[in-house]
Amino acid sequence: MNTRRTEHIRNAVASGDWQSALRLWDDYAAGIREEIRQRVCAPARLAEAREFLEWARGMALCASAQAQNRLNTIHVAKQYGPAPSPRASFLRTSL
Repeated sequence: MNTRRTEHIRNAVASGDWQSALRLWDDYAAGIREEIRQRVCAPARLAEAREFLEWARGMALCASAQAQNRLNTIHVAKQYGPAPSPRASFLRTSL
């Protein structure tokens, strides 16, 4: 597989920059659509796209699970009430 064509998209997905990943994917998919329209799209190109999508799906599922875990942690923490404000410390400065 020629992963150089998907390298930038992979980097965006891996860093959680979903907006950039979607923009890059749109450009990538437009190239595939054009190749299909011109009837020059090789099966390897479609296989590359399929492999990338499988990888990206796994990454998205992991990101979703991590976000859900953070939400669950917040929900549990709220059950115990607000965090207490730190007490002002008193330091005796005279003898």
